[in-house]
Amino acid sequence: MTARANPRLAITLISSATAFIAASTFFAKTLSTDMFGPAMHPLQITQGRFIFALGFFLLGAIWMRPKIVNPNLKRHLTRTFFGWAGVTLMFAAVGFIPLGDATAISFLNPVFAMILAIPLLGERVGPIRWFAALIAFVGAVILLRPGMDSFQPAAFLALGAALMLGVEVIFIKRLSATEPPFQILLINNSIGLLIASAAAFFVWQQPTSLQWLALVGVGVSMASAQALF
Repeated sequence: MTARANPRLAITLISSATAFIAASTFFAKTLSTDMFGPAMHPLQITQGRFIFALGFFLLGAIWMRPKIVNPNLKRHLTRTFFGWAGVTLMFAAVGFIPLGDATAISFLNPVFAMILAIPLLGERVGPIRWFAALIAFVGAVILLRPGMDSFQPAAFLALGAALMLGVEVIFIKRLSATEPPFQILLINNSIGLLIASAAAFFVWQQPTSLQWLALVGVGVSMASAQALF
């Protein structure tokens, strides 16, 4: 059964999700500095994001008792890999450049998703959306400041994050056509925790009490953003 189009509701949900993503990135910024303890590696921050996001959804699963039906594991794995890579690049970026710049550049991911949706999903893009995409790209170039003394190569980490997350959106769209949203969230965060834990194994350090709280903030904020998205 296909859901009816509801652009106004979609705009509200996406805008709310964006706010939670910004909150998650803020917590990641505090962890990538020495604010609450020794600076944490972005791979470990991403692991914390998946630990507490999965915990958030498992609590929901206890209440909702969902049935896992015919998951496309190959598509889930691909989606999760791009999501893990995008989030890690984003958390790495905020450790080197201002939070506002990194967040603004990473929000290009809908633009990349729009462009990729043309060949991969067969969607049509009108002139208004192309114009909006152009404005977004111009804004990103201004933030990147190429050729200027203030240019920071680390900004390309945020740009890479936007590209990875844009690809992830394509797989989310495909999965949402065949599987219920909560099933997608559970499987994504379960696979993501496995990938993130393997990647963080060699850089893991014992977090301080405040860093644990910040990791909870990263995970719960991102889980809320995913649910709204």
